[in-house]
Amino acid sequence: MSDFDPRWSEDLPFEFHHIGYACRSIDKTRIPFEGLGYRQEGGCFVDPIQGVAGCFLIGRGPRIELLENLEGSETLTSWLDAGVSIYHLAYLVGRLEEGIEWARRQRGKLIAQPAPAVAFGGRLICFVMLPGRFLIEFIERAG
Repeated sequence: MSDFDPRWSEDLPFEFHHIGYACRSIDKTRIPFEGLGYRQEGGCFVDPIQGVAGCFLIGRGPRIELLENLEGSETLTSWLDAGVSIYHLAYLVGRLEEGIEWARRQRGKLIAQPAPAVAFGGRLICFVMLPGRFLIEFIERAG
């Protein structure tokens, strides 16, 4: 039996934005992506609220967000220590509440309250954990 509502894909209130990729060094991790034809999209960012630094890469596949811990932060440590690099999928949503409600119907839980994110010009983001440790980031659409 599936953990997800079989109607989960009907009329989703969001659209795909990126794959979150945890790493210990953005500079080192970027190299194999460049070999696959990826290039940086925009500038790098530092987000003290989230405890990470990062950048976006675009190429022949989905947009990738490379993220590393800021000094003294452990935001990504549990993922990295477990050997997990691809750790979240991110989606744009009109209002965060729409995404959160959808996740709750899938037996998901809000694990990071809405907060402004530097990577998205201060727009609000939140994280929900779906069954099976499937982490989703919701990004509130601009205006």
